[in-house]
Amino acid sequence: MLQRQEEEVQRIQAYLDNRLSQASLYPGDDRRTSGLYPGDEPLALAHNSMLDLRDPLNATLPHHCNPRRKVGVVLLNGQKLELSCDIKAVCKDVLDMVVAHVGLVEHHLFGLACLKDIEFFFIDPDAKLSKVAPEGWKDKPKKKKPHIQFNLFLRIKHTMTKHQYYLQLSKDILEERMRCDMENAMLLASLALQAEFGDYKAELHGNMYFRLEHDLSASVLDKIDQSSIKEELPKLHSTYYGATEAETEFEFLKWSQTGIMLGVYSKGVLIFEVLNGNRTPVLRFPWRETKKISFT
Repeated sequence: MLQRQEEEVQRIQAYLDNRLSQASLYPGDDRRTSGLYPGDEPLALAHNSMLDLRDPLNATLPHHCNPRRKVGVVLLNGQKLELSCDIKAVCKDVLDMVVAHVGLVEHHLFGLACLKDIEFFFIDPDAKLSKVAPEGWKDKPKKKKPHIQFNLFLRIKHTMTKHQYYLQLSKDILEERMRCDMENAMLLASLALQAEFGDYKAELHGNMYFRLEHDLSASVLDKIDQSSIKEELPKLHSTYYGATEAETEFEFLKWSQTGIMLGVYSKGVLIFEVLNGNRTPVLRFPWRETKKISFT
């Protein structure tokens, strides 16, 4: 489903690019000559943050008395944290560390799961890491053998919880308590259509089976040609053919929680699009036009 989604994003990118460029407050600038083009600015995405899960009582013990191994934890948005854990640690220790790092408030809704074949299985919080880790993970690494990968996944524990979370986020986006650009707004709207109507069938749905104001915020609708979007959204909806309601809602949750990358430089603030690890500035806000900056 993600592959189809990425292909469709590339197709509609040309349609959206001219509108994004209209939003640029420096239309004459050449992005390639900017000093903040990828590689120069002091910005970093925390795709692979290293956390040290250390028991304070054993922190001063020699390394051979307190052997440690690496555990990866994949978050809902796809980011991966890497933890250094005592081999005697339990799964709850890892979850508590991740919850504290990410700042989850409703942490009781989440759990750690392992992936077997293509299914996720939640693990007992009191289970030792060594009991659920791949064979050989806790053994002392050997020089000529590759490190044994051990990844866990942060997941919402109950399907109904996911659904309620999805409903809340979609409402927040529609009522603009959460904001997103036009491209992501269209992606989220198309996912919402798949979740609500199931697989798109042209002979059944046509282009009149939804109302734009039910899926796109007022500020987004003000910036786009609504007749064109009525044609584009069904095409994007059709790319999720075969995805279940639960799968689609989970994709919605992941997309809606993907953060933006900001760059601050001498002329103002930039917003970057990150695709395949490459950063491209898509919106510019100059200091001369900025009256107030607030943080929430």
